[in-house]
Amino acid sequence: MTVDIGISFDGFSTFGESLDTAREAEAAGASSFWMAEHLGYRDPLTSCMAFAMATQRATVVPTAISPFLRNPVPLAMAMATLAEAAPGRVAIAIGVGNPLFLAEAGLKLEKPLVANREYLAALRGLWSGEPVQQPEAMLHKLAGARMMFRPPQPIPVYLAPMKEQMLRFAGKSADGAVLSAGLSAEFVKASYALVDEGATAAGRDPASVRKAAYIFFVASKDERDAMQKSRTKLAFVLRNRYIDDGIAHSGIPIDQEAIIDAVSRRDMDEATRLVPEAAVEAFAVWGDRKRCARRLQDYIDAGVTEPVLYLTGTESDRSESLAVIREFALA
Repeated sequence: MTVDIGISFDGFSTFGESLDTAREAEAAGASSFWMAEHLGYRDPLTSCMAFAMATQRATVVPTAISPFLRNPVPLAMAMATLAEAAPGRVAIAIGVGNPLFLAEAGLKLEKPLVANREYLAALRGLWSGEPVQQPEAMLHKLAGARMMFRPPQPIPVYLAPMKEQMLRFAGKSADGAVLSAGLSAEFVKASYALVDEGATAAGRDPASVRKAAYIFFVASKDERDAMQKSRTKLAFVLRNRYIDDGIAHSGIPIDQEAIIDAVSRRDMDEATRLVPEAAVEAFAVWGDRKRCARRLQDYIDAGVTEPVLYLTGTESDRSESLAVIREFALA
């Protein structure tokens, strides 16, 4: 099975630091860069254009762009422009976004399946160059909106599903599914089974649906330090109440409401303390190179064909992590 290693950026690092990481990662064999849309952090579309211009081969993927935040018309314009700048090297992931941050921005998350279904149809319609009619849409009522240019190649659309209905919809309609970070390999496998069921029910070959997953990844000579850095990242992702199925599946006792409260107050120290060590063991990849390679293989064996790694830690940690990526790229 071919495995393409991607790199995920969460917007926490400066623009320059992220650009340096992208260059180093491509040299190590990374095949894609996924820039997250976390509200209040660095912008994904701007960053992806810069990644595309600064590298030669890797695909750039703004993720997960929310229908509750962006009208599909300017988004279709931006993505088609990006596709002209980097032909054949562009994809997008769409998802409803984090309920906590959406609420802080004055937005209410409701009927996520409907929102994603309408958004996917609108984007594909706009990229066709034909007028798009969605007069009854829940969020964006389009009345003949159309693009005056088309992307040079089709833009693959991933869905970022977190619940059963959305997982099945990804298999039915999207080009790929990208799963959240902070999930065990066992839960990833169970999630992909639902994606495959959705594909089969729609008459699609499940193997045609791309299967990506974000993974917190820290390779370090100091395992204890690597674990603690992973714990901090997990605290941030566990603020999303939609990850509760993954928590329940693991059987690990986690006070998610307390973590959400701590993150809402931006008390990341408290949120980190609330993440038990067992969760760090189950939900992230960390340790020395051999341990990281072994744990990454667990996710690949669970069905991940595009592992998307959050490289956490110092410059030294990043060098260790890139060494692991290089090994997989050469395998």
